[in-house]
Amino acid sequence: MPGVLQRLWLRVRGAIFEDPSTFDESSRPSGVRRRALFFSLIASIIIWLLLSLSENYYIAVEYATCASQQQAYSSSCVEGLDADSALAQPLPKSIRTTLHGPGRSLLVERFQARFWSNPIVFDASVPELETQFLLRLPEEITIESIVPERINLQKEAKMERVLPIESRVVFVPQSPFFLTGEVQIDPDTVRVFGPASVVSQLEVWPTNSDTVEGVSDTVHYSVNLLDSLAGLVNLSIRNTTVKQLASQYTEGQKEHIRVRIEGLLDGNNTVQLDPEFVTITYQVPLSKFSEAQQSQFIQATVSYDQIFADTTGHVKPIAQYPPDLMLRQVTISPERLQYFINIGSQ
Repeated sequence: MPGVLQRLWLRVRGAIFEDPSTFDESSRPSGVRRRALFFSLIASIIIWLLLSLSENYYIAVEYATCASQQQAYSSSCVEGLDADSALAQPLPKSIRTTLHGPGRSLLVERFQARFWSNPIVFDASVPELETQFLLRLPEEITIESIVPERINLQKEAKMERVLPIESRVVFVPQSPFFLTGEVQIDPDTVRVFGPASVVSQLEVWPTNSDTVEGVSDTVHYSVNLLDSLAGLVNLSIRNTTVKQLASQYTEGQKEHIRVRIEGLLDGNNTVQLDPEFVTITYQVPLSKFSEAQQSQFIQATVSYDQIFADTTGHVKPIAQYPPDLMLRQVTISPERLQYFINIGSQ
């Protein structure tokens, strides 16, 4: 059959466009014949379409609801929803169906659902309804499947709370910069309105997750608040600004620092370390380099309890320093120290 159709198409094309490979000079059709063949072909296609579209088919049709166009449900979307009430569950943004019926009617229905029809609205006076009753279909079209099958429209008291905003923005500094200070958010709170059963469980409201790379200075980054409960709750603001400071760092080092044993009184020689002195290396902001180099509070310590519980003969010293120096990547060399317990001095 495909071969027959192909040969027929070649002959029709030759008749219309005077394909020399199909007709010789003597048999080439006239202009009148070409036009007749062309209109016959068009008429055949139209008749075939009309006959085909009169048969029954299955087709998937999606209907938009008012929930897809509104950040929060209002009386224009949900009839019977007063200002002091809220829906207990979110509404579907669309209704997905599989319809069965004549092809012509199905195409019209699909076109109307996508381009002509207004979004479906709801009536909160009915606590629960079957979704199929929201659709107005011609008699010749039947619903084979529909999702969701039922919609819960139960109402409850509306609640309002002020929640802190939690940043989910990750800042990645470029070398040799480091992040300094805490993330600042402005505004740092948001008013949340919604059903009491939902709003009462919320502790914070997060932003969208995002990553900002190559930070080398103070960054003010605008980010939207997460809309995972869009429609069910309403927010007083939709975005906020996250501020993060980055400072340029340089390497600093303090040598010949005696390791202090915490938990022993000064002058107690019960434990001796080998070596007794270490070198501390760190990254420090350029503005604090001199302060760090002169500081007497950058120290290395070992806990006596750590030595008492050890079974290897080696302990790892810990660096201690003032937080306001904002040191980063602090290392101690050597990393592990031997210790000796002087039994005679116990």
